Amino acid sequence: MAINFEKGLLKVDQLIGEELSQHLIEGELIIPESKPEIARILDVGARIYSTGKEVVQDKVMVEGILSYNLLYTGVGDNRTVVQLEEEMGFTQYVELEGAKPRMTADISFELEHIDYDIQDARRVNVKTVLNIGCRVQHLLQLEVLEAFEEEGRIQALREPLRLVSTGGDGSGQTIIREEVEVPDDMPSVVEVLRKDIKVKIQEKKVTDNRVTAYGEIYLNLLYQSQEAEDPIQTLQYEIPFSHFVEIPGAYQGLTCFAKVEVQDIEISLRQDVVGDVRFLSIEMILFMEGRVYESHEQDVIVDAYSPGSALDLTKEKLLLTHSLGEKQAQTIIKENIELIEDMAPIDRILYTEVNPLVTDYQIGDNEIIVDGVLTGLVLYKPEDDLLFISSINLDIPFSQTIEIEGAKEDMDCTCQASIQYLSHTLVSPNEFELKVTMLLKGEAIQSIEKEVLLAVEEKEEQPGDDSGLYIYFVQPGDTLWSVAKRYNTTIDSILKYNHVENQDALEEGSKLMIFKRLDTSIA
Repeated sequence: MAINFEKGLLKVDQLIGEELSQHLIEGELIIPESKPEIARILDVGARIYSTGKEVVQDKVMVEGILSYNLLYTGVGDNRTVVQLEEEMGFTQYVELEGAKPRMTADISFELEHIDYDIQDARRVNVKTVLNIGCRVQHLLQLEVLEAFEEEGRIQALREPLRLVSTGGDGSGQTIIREEVEVPDDMPSVVEVLRKDIKVKIQEKKVTDNRVTAYGEIYLNLLYQSQEAEDPIQTLQYEIPFSHFVEIPGAYQGLTCFAKVEVQDIEISLRQDVVGDVRFLSIEMILFMEGRVYESHEQDVIVDAYSPGSALDLTKEKLLLTHSLGEKQAQTIIKENIELIEDMAPIDRILYTEVNPLVTDYQIGDNEIIVDGVLTGLVLYKPEDDLLFISSINLDIPFSQTIEIEGAKEDMDCTCQASIQYLSHTLVSPNEFELKVTMLLKGEAIQSIEKEVLLAVEEKEEQPGDDSGLYIYFVQPGDTLWSVAKRYNTTIDSILKYNHVENQDALEEGSKLMIFKRLDTSIA
């Protein structure tokens, strides 16, 4: 006899895999003839941003740009800091088994280390160690069984599943223009030497056919002034922004993901009425990616059998992920930095820059354990008047925890770190204290495998006639469903002949009397 059933559509995001790979990018920085030759390098820094990505068979192609900033003192003039900005494009591949074209990839970058070597007075070789994180998923759409027309003949196990599916994505650029003024108590600008940029999204929301992100761009500028006593200065600005991307079909009530980064920044200088350079015209290209998600609960059939016939089941395995929520932990790191023997004593600190590098994170019971390194740069004025400026590179290890209730060792997790506040205090000419307030964000993710039923056919062979009375002792993990299916009977039949206090959790070792016959009308 044919088995009649109804089908429905199931949509759920499936994680194909995650990979963190390390890449070495090598190139040269060339000093143009318009700038002085290198006498001493103070620092080589870099920003990184993505320009493209594509999922291909078993790998993800990642394109990006490394925007280098070289600070040095020139030959014949050790009283001036010279800067060079140069961009270097790259294409790298991240191996990820199971990845296929048209799947969705999320990319993250982490600049681990930069080594440099002076080839000659106008050429610097740079080797950059870059960590690329890649997460690939795809939207699975399945026709699954929703109901049997003859429910008395077929025993069906239903479960409510929490399903999350992508409702669409989009990306786009916008230009932010802002004019800022140098405060009256600071000297005028000769040249901007370095631009440290951080983007913080404070709010994101979904409206009809779009996702909008609101936040602030934190801009820390290092500049050269004409003041002999204070040649290096820093300016800090907070520039608000709002940016949206079009996502057809998006609507209010959906959850969303948003990522915003500054891809390019240009700063031009402008004089005031008396001829001093006290205005900075800032133009930034802001790039945004957005995605919307639909989360809903759907009753699906995960198993079935018939006490009166043998069935051939067609199933599909799903990997469902459930987030325990994103948690934050703020921590203060204090470190006393002592100069090594051959370094000139400090008269005053001019500039500090610190970035967190997460080197490892793992999940434990109710927590995420995070290990990393604070990397950075300190520029200072030495006590020796013959020396104009010196630099210190920082590497400060840290280990912190993020408390997440319900987290367990067998779960997955994510982690991000950012600097909230930075200060320094000179303890002595050979020592200073660095105080860093760091914000850690972590998320624990539980993965659950579930099988759903796609089709059922009745086999030609019939089950053997093993009718009779059985005594069964409950084993670990047993449920009423698993016992009924094992003996090819019904849950109602088991309950008729047994007193079961808790039908959702059978007591291990308890005794069940099972009366079985091939009459599906047993109740």
